[in-house]
Amino acid sequence: MLLATLLACSLGAQPLSDLRAEAEALVRIQITLGWYAQTVGEPSITALTYRGHEQLFSPKSIARVRKELARKDLSPGDRRRLEFFKAYLAAEAIQLRTAHFDDEAYNAELKATVSLPGDLKPTPYKELEVMLQNEKDAGRRTAIEEARAKVWKSTLNPLLAAKEAENQRLAKVLGYRSYLQLGEEVKRVDLTRLLAEGHAFLLRTDGLFRALLDEVSQKQLGVPASTLHRADIARLRNAPKLEKYFPKELEEPTFLWFLANVGLDMKTVARTNIVIDDSANPLKEPRAACFAVHVPDDVRISVKPSAGIEDFATLFHEGGHALHFANATTQSFELQQLGPNSITEAYAEVFGKVWGDPLWLRHYRDFVRQYNGAHHTAIPLLTDADITDLSHLRVYNDFYYLRRYGYAKLVYESVLHGADASVWKGVYAKPTGDPMEVYRNAFAEAYGISLTDADALRFRTDVDPLFYAADYARAFLLADVILEGLRTRYGGTTGDWYQNPEAGNFLRSLYAEGQREDVDEVAVKLGHARLDYGASEARARRLLGK
Repeated sequence: MLLATLLACSLGAQPLSDLRAEAEALVRIQITLGWYAQTVGEPSITALTYRGHEQLFSPKSIARVRKELARKDLSPGDRRRLEFFKAYLAAEAIQLRTAHFDDEAYNAELKATVSLPGDLKPTPYKELEVMLQNEKDAGRRTAIEEARAKVWKSTLNPLLAAKEAENQRLAKVLGYRSYLQLGEEVKRVDLTRLLAEGHAFLLRTDGLFRALLDEVSQKQLGVPASTLHRADIARLRNAPKLEKYFPKELEEPTFLWFLANVGLDMKTVARTNIVIDDSANPLKEPRAACFAVHVPDDVRISVKPSAGIEDFATLFHEGGHALHFANATTQSFELQQLGPNSITEAYAEVFGKVWGDPLWLRHYRDFVRQYNGAHHTAIPLLTDADITDLSHLRVYNDFYYLRRYGYAKLVYESVLHGADASVWKGVYAKPTGDPMEVYRNAFAEAYGISLTDADALRFRTDVDPLFYAADYARAFLLADVILEGLRTRYGGTTGDWYQNPEAGNFLRSLYAEGQREDVDEVAVKLGHARLDYGASEARARRLLGK
């Protein structure tokens, strides 16, 4: 193959094949160390892992891969592998020089504690996100948010401000016009177009969203949306009035039952087991994550269970990631683990989003009934009215994510990263001189509620590297395309695909490609000209009966 010829070409003192092997080994080491930092609270030492790899991520190596990409005789597959590898080198060239900021921030979070009103002992900062989700008292939720804001302001924000300045400087050192241009290459996206489409969706569905927000706020928190604060969102999304239906001991059994009914399981194509760590270590990162240590045979999930629908949906989401990597049959390292993450995030969201479908919720009710009979338990069963309420809440959740990632984060991060104003022209018209105020304004519009000074202080911590928000936004859209495809292809007259093993076979066919395909290519497979907001809007209106 031509790629083999390219790999034998000299890149400085090392063949390209050696550089690829070095990169693959480093990725595996970093993911393994990330697993232990996530699950047991080990200090982050990412910066140390880059020592000795400076030449791998040098401007010279990036320039030489760019030169290889100029060849006219590359096959499409060879070109994509090289594009993924070049983007990886450029992104990691910046990460190598800024990882110490991330390590300092992560380790500061591990050490940080806060004092909450009425508590005799300090509370670990790492515990606050879960507390916010489960706290019943609105006043105490506000106190938790204000305590977090003090950590952001005094400890994290100064570190992240220094990192931001270095990010922008290094992007230009590497030969890019801006950090935004680098982000567009790494994520393979036109951010201006994606932002314009996200804003158009926001405007087109704003009335529907705000009415839905008021409905779910009244039902789940007992207050109108006009009284909500940013600190209430996590609690609202966890459906507090329905928590009794989702005890944490049912999370894993439910997921395994779901998989079995669609012909999937927790085995990799190498016939090893996907590992789930569900321990409740106080220093464990509360945000669930999937770790593809070695594709496809070593795939792991970390979750920190707590009761409620959000935890169930999170396990399903991370399970979607795991099934994707565990069923990848491509042998190329680049196509297994590099490239944009919009594809794997979409496959994760396919599973996470099922909790908004009344068809699945009725199956879940049947499962709980069976579980009670087999285990002599008395877990309550969702009523039909509960199912409707939960479906509406999950549709609100879908809107929340699309507005957050497809609009607010793209606006704010474009401003933060010093992009040209043409990126947000016609989309955001307020002053852009103060990034904290841009954050406050953009996210208030997206959330449908005002933000306090404490809320706005998360403007440094609520930033994802290289516009990961674009991966999320496209993933939510593609997940809806896939879900609507599963309904029509494998759901029969009712759209119920949840007990059809052919649905699992179709998903396996998507997983097999690893990260190779882009979102438009998968959308085309499902009958669309390209990825857009059409399926997401149609699904939301169908589930709401609008």
